[in-house]
Amino acid sequence: MFKYNPSTRFCKKSNKVFFITPSNSLLKLFLFCILFFASRSYSQTFPFGNIPQITFPSQGQRPINSTTSTPSNNPRRLVESSKEKAMTDSIKIVRRSEDIVSYPDSAVLALRKKIYGFNIFNNSNISFETSLKIPTPKNYILGADDELLIDINGFSEEHYNLNVTPEGYIKVPKVGNIFVSGITIEEAKKRVIDRLSKIYVGLKSYNGSAPNTTATVSLGNIKSIRVTVLGEVVAPGTYSMSSLSRVLNALYFSGGPNENGTFREIKVIRDRKLIAQVDLYDLLTTGNLRQNVSLQDQDIIQVGGYKSRIEISGQIKKPAIFENLPNENLERIINEYGNGFLPDAYRQLLKVQRFTDKELKLIDLNSEILSSFYPKAGDIITVERVLVNRTENAILLNGAVYRPGRYSVNDNPTLTKLIKRAEGFREDAFLGRISIVRLKEDLTKENVSINYNDIISGKINDISLQREDIVTVYSGIELMETYTVRIQGEINLKFYTALTSARSNGSTGVSDTPNSETIAPTIGTFPYIKNMTVEDLIQKAGGLKESAAIGRIEVVRRKKNIGKDDPNQITSTIGEKYNFSINSDLSLNTSASKFILEPFDEVFVRSSPNYEKQQFISVEGQIVFPGVYALERKDERLSDIMKRVGGVNAQAYMEGATLVRKFKISKQEADRKRSQFNDLSDNSAESTVKIKEIKEETEESIGIQLRKAIENPGSSADMYLQDGDIIKIPKEPQTVRMQGEVLYPTSTRFISGLPFKHYISESGGFTELSAKKRAYIIYANGSVDRTRKLLGLFNVYPKVEPGSEIVVPRMNVKEALSQRTLASIQMITGIVSSLSLMLVTIRQFK
Repeated sequence: MFKYNPSTRFCKKSNKVFFITPSNSLLKLFLFCILFFASRSYSQTFPFGNIPQITFPSQGQRPINSTTSTPSNNPRRLVESSKEKAMTDSIKIVRRSEDIVSYPDSAVLALRKKIYGFNIFNNSNISFETSLKIPTPKNYILGADDELLIDINGFSEEHYNLNVTPEGYIKVPKVGNIFVSGITIEEAKKRVIDRLSKIYVGLKSYNGSAPNTTATVSLGNIKSIRVTVLGEVVAPGTYSMSSLSRVLNALYFSGGPNENGTFREIKVIRDRKLIAQVDLYDLLTTGNLRQNVSLQDQDIIQVGGYKSRIEISGQIKKPAIFENLPNENLERIINEYGNGFLPDAYRQLLKVQRFTDKELKLIDLNSEILSSFYPKAGDIITVERVLVNRTENAILLNGAVYRPGRYSVNDNPTLTKLIKRAEGFREDAFLGRISIVRLKEDLTKENVSINYNDIISGKINDISLQREDIVTVYSGIELMETYTVRIQGEINLKFYTALTSARSNGSTGVSDTPNSETIAPTIGTFPYIKNMTVEDLIQKAGGLKESAAIGRIEVVRRKKNIGKDDPNQITSTIGEKYNFSINSDLSLNTSASKFILEPFDEVFVRSSPNYEKQQFISVEGQIVFPGVYALERKDERLSDIMKRVGGVNAQAYMEGATLVRKFKISKQEADRKRSQFNDLSDNSAESTVKIKEIKEETEESIGIQLRKAIENPGSSADMYLQDGDIIKIPKEPQTVRMQGEVLYPTSTRFISGLPFKHYISESGGFTELSAKKRAYIIYANGSVDRTRKLLGLFNVYPKVEPGSEIVVPRMNVKEALSQRTLASIQMITGIVSSLSLMLVTIRQFK
């Protein structure tokens, strides 16, 4: 049967060394080992036959007892194995990360945050880790791995560091083993000292003499214990901790009760017996730790499910979900656990929502019966807020009083007492009509108007006030229209004047002259003051300008017609005008105007007709004395200024002289022109309109006939000059420039007497798209001359002068198409004519 069995062959080979004889028992044992290792490798996802190396636990190295003559000062530490230390360190890391376990979902997380006491075990600022620096409790139970420190002092000096063995003994040199496991530290002290006294006789008195030797026994390094936390906790399991640990330490490691766990009945079980029942609410409310018992090895902490919970929301200091006991009333829960009501809580009505067997039930409570109301599981209690937008005895005072605001109607029952409490009226108060807005019983409002002067004089009785009254005292100034006066013209409104930055125009920089400043409109509006004169207003406006015409001050006054409401008295007069003179120094003397202004008067200070600021022009180029010149007269001409500059020099080309003039338009006019050009572009669908950018200030070059102006002063060529004009006189140019639709745009030497087409030939001639009939010339002085038609058939080109610029435009699409069509027709006509001539000639020869 076992002939070919592997175990039989194995035993036969092994029998030579181990003398093993195969048997049924040995076969069963062999098969069992194979199946055992196969199942282990499969369960651990190892390939069959590739069993990992297995390390069996061995007895760890025990601490070595030591004997010295000097006591050790090392701090107390926890004695634990490497596995226990790794587990403790991992718990601390998890604690620091505040992630004991991942929350299932946001709803559970929100519920946990509402549970009273849950955050005490999940708060990074609170730690229940055991401190090893506390004094040893007198009821501390010794066990294996605890260390006892024995110090003998006096006639004999000795120090022992002794560890409790797993069997519960400490081995004292010269004394032997002493059993200390399972007894308190106090009992161990007595037992050890009693045994030591047999060796160290000085520990006891002898023949009435006092002991000359003392012995102390204390706890050194402490053991670790393993405690199991079960039930409704965040992270149930077995935890390794210090033997000084208590219930709260173990609950802290496990994360505390979860959303279904109880805080009121936490059981501590030791050796299958209930030794303590912890109510965490005592710790949360009073800080009492009497139920926080010490733990021992193999203790079990069981956290069951809660039995009854209620939720209190609203105006209490700590709204939460509370776990209530059957004998706890609502008053105790609110005052002790919820820390009481908030000041704005409405205590006359607490709303309770209760679950019955079929549906919801509502209960209204008064704070006076809370001590006799015992809530049930699932109750939702809401504490509402008092009406903050309604005051039972408030009145409101607004307007022209020194202390407006809300007042008590009980302390200020009448209008006069209220005004006195507000420290009286302001100087601008209008006492002829004080308004009181009163709330009637049907919640509609009514207005009550009071003449306070009548109350003062005794004509009417003082007015009694009611709750929610709104008393308004109007200001006499606020009831008046805002009166102003306005002045404009030649006045020094400093805050309206603005000089623009100088901009250089040309080589002479005419824009740098004082005349080029830009001044904003000098119009000032000022508050009206009674008995204000024109001189007073001018003084407020900054005084007069140098250009002011003091002999012609004009005031325009509104036509008021107060009290004249008869339509028959309506006239066409709009305002009344007054003209008078004032002193230039605005002094108050007998010659002052003494004209009293009225509200909304308009004052105009005109400019003197004989006042003019200096005006400047610039003359540049080929003259004897170039530079900037001031105009002497308003009618000064080109010929006059040329005399002042000393005339032109020998290199001057007077036919090329130009006049650069500035043109200014207002912003409104510029906007109007842009709008007109835009409309023109939109309406011109079949043609192209080129629009130059419209600016408020532009410079344009004007072609002038300087030679004619000098030779014939006062003629049409002798133009009047304006401020800012620039006269440019160039040297005589020697070239002519061709551009546009020519084959080779270029410049060529000017030859007197040669026609227009000569210069076109110099540039290679016209292109196919040249608009010959629209060719024009720009002369050196900026003037332009165009091509004309003779009898509608022949082009008459303008005369070419030195410095001219010939421009040949490009034909548009329709014109080019017409030109090509005409050329085709002419070609076809020429071909037909030639064929006809040939046919006629052939017939004649026949």
